[in-house]
Amino acid sequence: MTVISGSCVCGKVEFTVKDKFLYAGYCHCSLCRKSSGASGTAIGGLVKQDFSVTKGLENIKSFKRSEQTESCFCDNCGSTLYGEKPETGLVHVRYGALDASPSLLPQAHMHVASKADWYEITDNLPQFSEFPKQ
Repeated sequence: MTVISGSCVCGKVEFTVKDKFLYAGYCHCSLCRKSSGASGTAIGGLVKQDFSVTKGLENIKSFKRSEQTESCFCDNCGSTLYGEKPETGLVHVRYGALDASPSLLPQAHMHVASKADWYEITDNLPQFSEFPKQ
């Protein structure tokens, strides 16, 4: 099993994931847009047991950004790294925080009903107005 490392910008927080992502996509919800400062973010979902913080656990702060998501970030540089989904036991890892590409690339665009009106999706991936049912 391949293990992929990831980290924040300043390097105070490091983590690993098993390359066993269940799904991946581009999220365009207003919360992902605001936390990333971009049109959205690429995320991959995996079971919590396949995710591990290997350095800087004391540097991770969290913010309950919705009923379903606890957003986790570095308290020094502010890098948003992952979101915990306590109800489902899943973790959504920000693909941009990974040091190598996972085998499962983004499969779709999610929450396009709330995407920024200035952003145009130009690829042929499926688009879902909300998060697709699994």
